Amino acid sequence: MRLKILEQTPTLLKLRLKPAAILYWLFGGLFVAGGVLLITTLAKTTTFTCNRVEPTQESCQLITNSILKSQVKNWKLKEVLGAKLDISTTAGNSYPLVLLTSDGSVAIDLVNADSTHKESMAAQINAFLKNSREPKLTIHEDSRLWTYPLGLFLIASGAVCIIYMLMNGTIICIFDKTLDKATIERKGWLEQELIEAKLSEISGLNMDAVAIDTVTGTSSTSYNIVFNLVSDQNIYLAAGPMFTAKSAEQTLDAIASFLKLD
Repeated sequence: MRLKILEQTPTLLKLRLKPAAILYWLFGGLFVAGGVLLITTLAKTTTFTCNRVEPTQESCQLITNSILKSQVKNWKLKEVLGAKLDISTTAGNSYPLVLLTSDGSVAIDLVNADSTHKESMAAQINAFLKNSREPKLTIHEDSRLWTYPLGLFLIASGAVCIIYMLMNGTIICIFDKTLDKATIERKGWLEQELIEAKLSEISGLNMDAVAIDTVTGTSSTSYNIVFNLVSDQNIYLAAGPMFTAKSAEQTLDAIASFLKLD
């Protein structure tokens, strides 16, 4: 939050607070984009099957399904020559698994498997091709089991940042000793909110009347300013914990100094 004192006299204090919009838009946009990219690029199912039903129906099929497209490739069993890891290139932190056919090599796109797992899959394919008594081979991977939850979590986190920005626009806070009145006006993109209270109700204007409310998350801490009323109710300056430690301290000092809290 950025604090600006709009007006200050012995009986009137008018503050304007604005959230650090750039950071929230930046993190919100990055989280949403990262979640969408994760789901569209890595969320997929890959299935490679080979069947020996009878000599006229011996075939292999590679099916790859993602949220954007589906791809199916078919071969006769005799056209599939084997499988191996392509050590000349890398796929993430491992080498890609390629299927060797009479028409060339075809990559089997796997997200979860490392080089050890891919070597095992290549060995399964080669063993099936050599063993004419084996009726069927199936290799299957579904990366949606973790990419969907993680992607949706990133999108939701980004949406929370953006919604926070829409909810917490400019905050105008006015303390009027003549009228014995405190007014908090929140002007967000989605709605406007007006909160009023008597200055004399803010815990009798003692040292605990205004405090910093700390919210600790898994990787960060944010803050808000809370007014403690005599009626045991609380009024928060912002709709959510939008303050940094520095801005919360600056805002608290300005209010406490004006109210002459000891």
